Amino acid sequence: MTGMFIAAMLATGAGQAIAAQLPAGKWVQTSSTAGDCADCEITVSKTTPQILHIASNNGWAGYAVYSAKNDTYTGAFQWDAAPGGQYENVVFKIELTYEGKTLSVKTESEPLNFSSTYRKK
Repeated sequence: MTGMFIAAMLATGAGQAIAAQLPAGKWVQTSSTAGDCADCEITVSKTTPQILHIASNNGWAGYAVYSAKNDTYTGAFQWDAAPGGQYENVVFKIELTYEGKTLSVKTESEPLNFSSTYRKK
């Protein structure tokens, strides 16, 4: 399943040069329209130079691929069954933008949209 998702994302034109690489590692949430969370973190891991795996400490995980056209990483994530609660079966579209020292994350789904910012831990 993961292989099919990555293959589909690569077909979106991700084979272009990366302008500003998003650093891998832990990121601490600094703001969120879904409510502030001083303990919320995400971990960014590079699956390939252009594909990221993103996992949160509150139970969601997903993948995103770089688009040189928009200078963003786009993909999807989903919460695990237990921590996800009412959103456990919802797939969220995710868009990550890295500028300066700030990682901005926008998420969209049918029941919930929110934005958040992070700084490197």
